[in-house]
Amino acid sequence: MDIINHQQVERLKQEIGADNLPVLLGIFLTELNQYAEKLNLPDNDQDSYLKEISHALKSSAASFGAEALRNLAIDYDSAGKSGLMLASPEHKQKMLDLLQITHQQYEFLLAE
Repeated sequence: MDIINHQQVERLKQEIGADNLPVLLGIFLTELNQYAEKLNLPDNDQDSYLKEISHALKSSAASFGAEALRNLAIDYDSAGKSGLMLASPEHKQKMLDLLQITHQQYEFLLAE
């Protein structure tokens, strides 16, 4: 699966204008950084926070074409709503890795 759906990014660019795309992508990247930073806090309730960010990322990742992140967010959000715990180190690491990869790919996109 692709990290970025370039067709969605292009649609967004057409909707908001090419000049506004870098600004909105910058906000999205800041959001990804904030999620990663909070996930790394030692006193964080990981299960609740993974559910919280997964719910938020379903729509924001979809809006920006962050396909892999959107799919993981949907999976985690569904698991959380089904009562499954997301407190394993693997859940956290998978989200952290994908947040980082997604951030890097969008930085490359902005640099083009």
